[in-house]
Amino acid sequence: MNLNKYLTGLVATVAASSAFASPLLNEGFNDISTLGASGWVMTNNSAAGGSTSWFQGGDFFPAAAGPASSYVAANLNNAGFGGAVSNWLITPEVAMTNGEKLNFSLRLLGEGVVDTVQVYYSTAGASANVGTTTSSTGDFTLLGTYSASADTGWTANSLSLSGLSGATTGRYAFRYLVNDTAINGDYIGIDSVSVSAVPEPTTALMLLLGLGVVAFSRKKQLRLLALAGLSASTLVAQAAEPQTGANGLMSFPNARVVVAPELSATAAPAGAGMVAYKDAAGQLVGPSAEQAADLAAAAVPATSAKAAGRLALGGRIAPLTTAKGGVGRKLDDSSASFAVIHKDADGNLVESCVPGEDVAHHLAHGPSLPAVKGEQQ
Repeated sequence: MNLNKYLTGLVATVAASSAFASPLLNEGFNDISTLGASGWVMTNNSAAGGSTSWFQGGDFFPAAAGPASSYVAANLNNAGFGGAVSNWLITPEVAMTNGEKLNFSLRLLGEGVVDTVQVYYSTAGASANVGTTTSSTGDFTLLGTYSASADTGWTANSLSLSGLSGATTGRYAFRYLVNDTAINGDYIGIDSVSVSAVPEPTTALMLLLGLGVVAFSRKKQLRLLALAGLSASTLVAQAAEPQTGANGLMSFPNARVVVAPELSATAAPAGAGMVAYKDAAGQLVGPSAEQAADLAAAAVPATSAKAAGRLALGGRIAPLTTAKGGVGRKLDDSSASFAVIHKDADGNLVESCVPGEDVAHHLAHGPSLPAVKGEQQ
């Protein structure tokens, strides 16, 4: 077996599958009646009197790909005779980053009159606001314009985003534009719309460099080193261009980072993990407001045996240490079984059913094992 060829093929496969992002949007318009359910928006701001809006293609030419009618079309009848056409086809909300590409196929029929399609983008999240007049554009910014008075045939187009201040979300939009249907406007088609993110140039260069080293290295150690470098570069590609928001959190494409709430000093907030209290009968129960406050107090270094006897379950999995060396454990909601244990005078492990003086005494004087044990489910 040629090890160099094997390693090169393996690394190339990993690079292709991990460093280069999957499409964020992919639409072939096989059935445009389903577009609304998948987040697309159609807004026709053309002058009154039009008899059409966006419709299933196939009347004048076949689709760029797939079945003959699998594209979305519009024509001069979007407005009445002598009116102005401004008909918007707006994509679902997608993640947006610098270098991202909008890809689509476009055909302008023309036939001696001018057809125009403009492409826009908005970074206003889910907003589909394009105003209400034939000239308004709302939240959208022009990205590209295509115009012709003769049949262009299907053309594959790609437009890149740039100048964004950071990662965000928004929509793209196609606008069919005719200034006067008495003298211009015919028929247009749009097909194969996709949105894809691309790796940073430095990431691509790292991958290519690693492939070159693997391919030409004659020493096993150098090949292994190159593979390690490629693995690191792939990890970098997965977290390309993290952005830091006003709250100090980092955000990544297709991922959301949030702050987990902490247990407060007065109550246990919803979603902060599991909080339990052992009553006089030895049963774990949901704590009252007063008991929750005692539990919260035990989440910081205890100042008394009484505080040490109330164990907080919730928040981050981190040890609790009392002033006299007692050790406890806060468990999150991934743990479902709990027991409070201590050593008796003979050194045997026993369960403490009442979280009173007995548990407090052993916690305050430093048991040799964690005071709370959680069993992972």
